[in-house]
Amino acid sequence: KSKILSLNEKELSLLSAEINSLLKYNRFEKNDIHTLLCTDTYLGKKASELVEVFLKSKNLTVNIYTQKDLRTDEIENFHIALADLTKNLSQELQGYIDSNYEIVFNLTGGFKSVNSFLQTMASLYANKSIYIFEGSNELLEIPRLPIKVDEEFIVENYNIFRSLELGILVDEKKVEKLHKTLVLKIDNEYSLSAWGEMVWQKVKNKIYKEKLIEPLQRDKIIYSKRFKKEFESLNPSEKLQLNKSIDKLERLVAFDENLKSLRYHPLKGEEASKYSHEFYPFDGNESRRAYCNEIDGKKILEKIDPHLK
Repeated sequence: KSKILSLNEKELSLLSAEINSLLKYNRFEKNDIHTLLCTDTYLGKKASELVEVFLKSKNLTVNIYTQKDLRTDEIENFHIALADLTKNLSQELQGYIDSNYEIVFNLTGGFKSVNSFLQTMASLYANKSIYIFEGSNELLEIPRLPIKVDEEFIVENYNIFRSLELGILVDEKKVEKLHKTLVLKIDNEYSLSAWGEMVWQKVKNKIYKEKLIEPLQRDKIIYSKRFKKEFESLNPSEKLQLNKSIDKLERLVAFDENLKSLRYHPLKGEEASKYSHEFYPFDGNESRRAYCNEIDGKKILEKIDPHLK
């Protein structure tokens, strides 16, 4: 770390391919955010920390994202890791896109198996990709390639994609509707592959901003007429957040997984005279709650209102 801070740019470019590509790109603006992707290994983490030292010496914001099992020695774990990476990274990238950031994928260094995948992901989420060929000092820039996702097919079958993302059992005949490259099958259990996650996450936000998603477990989650009407009065961002909260509720019903961000809990005192439970439908310091009643094992979503006093 001390050596990195003492070397000049020519010496640094010979020391590290990753740092060399950053120097050749030659863009160090204070509002830029650098996310370093590394494997969950000792050397992977240490390499990222060294690049972080260099970037922070330029007064830049740096995040290190460590992905477990991002190695090809066990191919099933590698595919699962890619799917997890895609889901988490695509959500983060979409936030930057919505905030009008330019997205650049720097694919210099790292494993070819990962970089080839990220190159495809860049075609959906990045403005361009950059990298330096091994043994070369020329920086290659590749603009976004014109890849188009079949949004109509995903919209028509969005509940299948949802079920696979949430890990809720879905009929095998329905899974067969999806191209085999979109689905990962391990021990007779199905989930979205990395490619499936990629196309689903690209279209998911658009669907969730437009309509109230249908309950996957229709015998256990029910919407009241008032709840449906109130959903229509929400803005697109609120619709997106509420639909994501409903997905968390699906996980609660299926696996008893009560996330802190959902906080589904029973009401007490005067509140309980009208509604038995509430959960947090929106992000941040939001005062509104979604109020529910539990009847015969069913969770009935009744309304959205400010927190009851």
